[in-house]
This record gives sequence, structure tokens and C-alpha cells, in this order.
Amino acid sequence: MNKSIFYIAVSAMLLTGCADDNVPGFNVDEPASAMSQDSLNAYAPLKDYVDTVKYPNFILGGGTSAVPFNQEGQVFALAKSNFNEVVTGNAFKYASVVKSDGTMDFGTVQDFVKKATQAGLSIYGHTLCWHSQQQVGYLTGLITDPNAAKHVLHLNIPEAKANPWDWELYVDVPKHMEAGKTYTLKMRVKASQNYHVTVWPQGETETQYWPTPEFDATTEWTNVNKSFEAKQELKQIRFELGTFSGDLWMDDVQLLDPDGNNLIAEGSFEDGNMDGWSKPSWHSYTLNIVNDPDQGAESGGMSDEVKKDTLTWALNNFISGMMKACDGKVKAWDAVNEPMSDAVPTELKTAGRDGSAKENFYWQDHLGKDYARTVIRLARKAAGDSVQLKLFINDYNLEAAYNHNAKCQGLIDMIKYWESDGVTKIDGIGSQMHVTCSMDPVVQKANEDAYVNMLKMLAATGKLVRLSELDMGVQDENHNTVNTADVTPEMQKRMAEYYKFIVEKYLEIIPVAQQYGICVWAPTDSPKGSGWRADEPIGLWTVNYVRKPAYAGFADGLRGK
Repeated sequence: MNKSIFYIAVSAMLLTGCADDNVPGFNVDEPASAMSQDSLNAYAPLKDYVDTVKYPNFILGGGTSAVPFNQEGQVFALAKSNFNEVVTGNAFKYASVVKSDGTMDFGTVQDFVKKATQAGLSIYGHTLCWHSQQQVGYLTGLITDPNAAKHVLHLNIPEAKANPWDWELYVDVPKHMEAGKTYTLKMRVKASQNYHVTVWPQGETETQYWPTPEFDATTEWTNVNKSFEAKQELKQIRFELGTFSGDLWMDDVQLLDPDGNNLIAEGSFEDGNMDGWSKPSWHSYTLNIVNDPDQGAESGGMSDEVKKDTLTWALNNFISGMMKACDGKVKAWDAVNEPMSDAVPTELKTAGRDGSAKENFYWQDHLGKDYARTVIRLARKAAGDSVQLKLFINDYNLEAAYNHNAKCQGLIDMIKYWESDGVTKIDGIGSQMHVTCSMDPVVQKANEDAYVNMLKMLAATGKLVRLSELDMGVQDENHNTVNTADVTPEMQKRMAEYYKFIVEKYLEIIPVAQQYGICVWAPTDSPKGSGWRADEPIGLWTVNYVRKPAYAGFADGLRGK
């Protein structure tokens, strides 16, 4: 998941002090059971409630966006006043540092580290290796050999029939062609015997039989470039192949509109994708993706070993560059973020089952199941002996009731596997904790029970335990997500109680020696239109930095009240 942290700038007329309690009140019609704003304002900053004698290792963290933090305004002041440690949601990630050509810019990172250090805050690093927010094009290009075999669309038609329509191949056009406009079909084509291919564009109900972009396929690769006018709205291209028998290959298929935009979603076939391509269910010919027949099955391409070496080099470039930019001041990291599959929580994520290879880069698919060992090794080497890193594996839904903590167990088992080499050392486990308070008491009880069970499971590992990205939404009795403007005082009260429960149980169940701490991922509510839990009341403060009852619940959990 892409979890950005959002902060809204407010005017100086509203917020002028450095302490978060120098703010106007939160005006609601409150029942007797709800806290008054005066009571909320009477609370001290959050970090003052951490009992450093009883819990000497506990670190209270806060999430922030790097740019507003670096500006040393209200975001900076709020973090400095309330937290011991800060983490930035995006600035330390691969795609934020590595450009599309592989060059790196650590300017924002260095500025953030400098400002946080000067403020007396420690810094938590997020993240060294993740499948999301990667430079997918650059990384894929590194392991794409220009001499490698190209993938092409292949048809094997067993026999010639009487009519052109007796064998057909379809490709959908998601953005329909418009009547009166001229379109151009471009492609490469080859056949086992010469054949004249008829193409019939298809509308909603009517077929356009003329004009059509027909062309010749020969026994050598031929470039097709045929234009035609759409006489009606058209949504599909139909290749009529009924009187052909043998093999036909197509590649680099494009349908260009008058502005040169390609209307075919998938026509290169390089990633094995045939989205939009189909044949009638009653047609029995073979339709698949194969290597270019002129190159042969074994032609070109990097070996798996060379690919691994190349990607390890790229990963090391990023990790070593990050460690150098942080100058030994970032001593704890999410080494690997979100490795476990949601569909199969005992296994690692993989492209296809767990997401698109075009949008994400699954390091584990290329480096193998042991990829976390590589990340850990590179991080410790880059940091050097002078920096004793604490390296975590971080994931979400470990506290989930719906699967009875199956993902938590899967992660624990995977960490055991990674450490079974006798060399790899993983210091801790991060549980993201993007939770929801349910107004359905049955659901809420199940949520709380699953959370407690997760803490017991993590405590049993002997590793450091960190609640790494804690925020909270709310659902009504009918399990509908409630937007910020619709939150009732009773919901505020229940959310405060849940925060108190979460903090208290963490301090109760996780042994002192294993307590790393809790990070408030989104201190403020999420604005409308944001990329993370949009318009949900997930913060301890409003978007205007006014304390909410959730603040008191969290504080009461820390002080054991």
C-alpha cells in the first residue's frame, strides 16, 4: 500500500506558538461523556507521558512529510514538542531518491536528517527495500538485454476453412474510435505461408466491412502501416483468418488515433500480457505468447545469475548512498517493507498474484526468497562497524482478526527462515497498525482480541517490537467508513478508548527489553482528496492541529491512567 502522510499548512493567525496547546478550541456540541476542549488543552505534550524509568527503551515516534518539516514551521514544532523520534513517509524511499536514469539525489534526506538532529529528535528510516514506489522502468531496463528474445503473439491454426470469419482474433479498443476520424493500424507480422489478412472493425452492434486495414503477411517479418476511416463508433478490431492454416506471429501492434495516441492497451507482449486480446470461445486454435521464432528459444537474454548480480549492484547503490547521506545519524530502519502476501500470508508477495509488475518492482521475484538476507547484509556493510543498526521487517494486517493473525505468523516464520543461515540478524518486527474502531461491539471485540494475540506472538519471538504506523479510522454500526465531518462525540470517545487500549496493552504485553516504541503515523486527520485514508479522522489532532479526544486516550495509555 502507498501510505503517504499529509499535513496541511495553516495561517500564522491561527498558529503562532511552538507548543501544540496554543491553539483554538475544537467546537462540538458535547454530551457529558465527552471531554471538553479545556480538558484536552490541559494535557502536556505527548512525550511527557512516557515513563522513561519504567520503560527505558520506549521511543515515541511521529510521522511527518519531509518538505514541511524541513521548513521548520508548525509541522516541525508539533513534532519537536510531542515526539522523541520522527520518520518521513516518502522522502527515504527508492523512487524519491533514485531518478529514472539511475542517478540519485539525497538533498531532501540530508536536510531532514540535519533539521531533526538539531531539534534533538532521533530518526527512523523508512525504507530500504519495498516493492512499491520504485523506479520500475530503470530497474527493468537494467536486466533487459537488447539481444534477448522478443515476445510475440502466436496463433497456430490447424486447418483452413471456407469463410474468413471461421477463424477470428479480437483486440479490444478501450477508448472507442469516433465516426469520421482516420485511424492507423501498425504492427509487425509473419506467417508460415503467405496470407492476405482481412480486418473488420467492430462497433456496438454493426461491423464495418469497408474501408478496412487489410494487409499481407509473408514468411518474413513485415511492417504493416494501414490507415482507414471509422464510419461509426468502433470498439474492437477483428482479424479474419478463416481460410488460413499454419502459424501466424504478431508484435508491436498499435492503433493510432489522429493525434498519434495508441488505443491498444497491450500490443508488445513483452511482459506476457494479452489483456484485451481474445478469440471466440468455440474457436479451437492455439493463442499464446512465445519468443520471436527468428531468434529461437535460447537466443539472447541475461542469465538469472547476471540479473541477480546487476540488481544487487543497483540495490547496493541505493542503500550505500542512503547510509552515506544519513552520516550515521539514522540507526534504525525498516530494512524490508511489506514482504508477505495478503492472498497467501505464508508466502512472499509476487507480481501477478499480489500486484502489477508495471507499477511495482518485486525484488523477491528477481533476487529470490533470500532477498531480505541481501538487504540486511548490504545495510550493515554500508553503515560500517561504527553504527550498530537496528533492522526491522515491517508489514501490515498483522493484527487482523479476519485471518486470525495468519499474516503475523507467516512473517514470523519467514524471519526464522531468513535467520536460519546463521549470519542474517533481524533485530525487530514492525506492525503497521492502520486500525479501525468499530461501533459494532462484536467486531470491535474481535479486533481487540486479535491485537492482543498479535502482541503475544511478537513477544514470543524475543525480537524488538514496534507499532510502526499507528493511525485509526472509524466505522459505524453498519460497518460503513465514517468521514471526518460525520464523526459523533460518542465515536470520538470510543476511538480515544481504543487508543488507550492499544498503548496500554503494548506496554503490558511486550517485555521492557523488547519495546522499541510506537509511532503515530498520521498525527492529523487526513484531508479530502489525499492519497491515504482520505477524509478520515485518523489523527490525534485535526487538520488545523487542534487536539482531539484521541489525543487524551493515547496520553492516558502512556501514563497508565
